[in-house]
Amino acid sequence: MMPIEDIVSKVKTKIATSIKSNTHRGFIDWRSCDNICMDMHDCLDMCGETLEDCGYMAALEAAAYILVSGIKLASCADSSSGMLTDVILRTYEPIGNCAKEIAKQDKEMRDQALALIIKNAKKKVFDGWSDWRYDLLKCGICLCDEKSAKKIEKTLDKFLEDIQDDIFPEYRKNQDLIVRYHIHRHLYGRKHANDELYQNISIDELCLIAIKDAMADKNYDEAENLCLDKINKEKFRHYCSNDPEDWDNILYDIYKAANEIDKQITQAKKLLFMGNEQFWNVLKMIFLERGTWNENYEILLNGLRDSKQTVCYRSILIAENEKKRLLEDVMAYPYDLFCYGEYLVKEYPQQVYELCYEEISKNCAEAKARREYKKVTKQIAQLIKWKGNDTAKALIDELKQTYPRRPALLDELGKVEKKLHQALLRERE
Repeated sequence: MMPIEDIVSKVKTKIATSIKSNTHRGFIDWRSCDNICMDMHDCLDMCGETLEDCGYMAALEAAAYILVSGIKLASCADSSSGMLTDVILRTYEPIGNCAKEIAKQDKEMRDQALALIIKNAKKKVFDGWSDWRYDLLKCGICLCDEKSAKKIEKTLDKFLEDIQDDIFPEYRKNQDLIVRYHIHRHLYGRKHANDELYQNISIDELCLIAIKDAMADKNYDEAENLCLDKINKEKFRHYCSNDPEDWDNILYDIYKAANEIDKQITQAKKLLFMGNEQFWNVLKMIFLERGTWNENYEILLNGLRDSKQTVCYRSILIAENEKKRLLEDVMAYPYDLFCYGEYLVKEYPQQVYELCYEEISKNCAEAKARREYKKVTKQIAQLIKWKGNDTAKALIDELKQTYPRRPALLDELGKVEKKLHQALLRERE
């Protein structure tokens, strides 16, 4: 294991070497960017090891360097794979953990760590990436006493000076208010900062804090009202089924914590019909416990069908082995036929073959290039796997006759026809 004092130089050297070796003609493409990100992940692992060895300041400095390097890379490299964002977000964990450990140490170390965080947050590399700048400052709040907190607030004041030049000044003002609230709550406690919290309750992050506070106090009515207010004000928002901090998901959690079963059912139905299939099992468990699952089963399936959340509906039908319903839905809306046909072809072969015939014929009529013809013949190959050999042969013959002047299509049909001949031979054997 390397000495603690060597980690910063080790991290700087590794990142610099990686960037140099992955830069080609002055440009870093997405593959090269991913290579650099892998090296950055290795550096973050080193930070974690150093933190475990109580090298708090060294780990903090190294993690801050990785963060700044990642944001620099975001401004000049092709980071379209998303890996760079993952690296940047991951850096906040060791930075935050280091700060929490240093907060237990003497004032000299606390001030040193806070100065390092503020110094990095001031760097111009964060211009245009204000979220990450303010998130870094948040990590330093646990290090503050009243005197040192003024240094963060003074830094915030400077950031506000150029806010009018920002594309979204209101968003920046909200970020500023969030950080200041966290500072005041840290210094003076939750109750003292409560008025400030509710004065800015329209800010999502602060509203979420107020909801969590209310739930901690078992004041579920207050939590519900705050959440419903958000939902009502954002009626046309996009629901994010996998985001635990989506307001509708939070509202369900409030009802669950309050043991409000009827409200849980209502909210779970809403979430299910928005396309969150995990609430099917939630409702199933509740109704089974009540002994009312059988009478609610068809109602839920029909409601989900009518909600037009096709992927969710079909996933539930597969889970519940509702093949007849699945066939009806696929026949009505045959897109993604080749994703769902495998669940149906054993019980309903002729219906699936006929659907395949129609869908492939339509796709071929719309195809104009070899790449699209390959998709068509891939679907024919799937039909052959499903033992629809007679349908596949009739389809190939018809396509050849219908499109005799498409040499690329005829070539691709010839390839899949060989697969058909092999399948027919195996069938005769």
